[in-house]
Amino acid sequence: MMGVGARLERARVEQGLTIEQVAERTKIKPQFLEAIEQEQFHLLPDQAYVRPFIRTYARALGVEDELEAEEAPKESTLRVDELTVSIRERRERARRARRTRFLIRSAVVLVILAAVAVAVYWFMFRGN
Repeated sequence: MMGVGARLERARVEQGLTIEQVAERTKIKPQFLEAIEQEQFHLLPDQAYVRPFIRTYARALGVEDELEAEEAPKESTLRVDELTVSIRERRERARRARRTRFLIRSAVVLVILAAVAVAVYWFMFRGN
């Protein structure tokens, strides 16, 4: 039995469409469409996107009714270690983003404090 990704790829190829053309129609990034075709659902931004992306892709190709009877892949089709890595990567990126924002804010505060100190010094001791 042919998987969802292979069926979508076959329908796309039969219609003479490129991944980029389908990406324009669906507003789904080409790399995500390729991941769906290869049934590498762990490459999608989140598990919650799998079903909606497949549905949108099928609708754009006009094969939605054909795929409707087929169940989209369950979370269990994803390997647990891949999900764990994905979650760890997202958490690490979020930590780095918070750290960067903190450092930028701290630098801005230090620059403002230094400017205030220079202004106070200038007006108190040089202003005479």
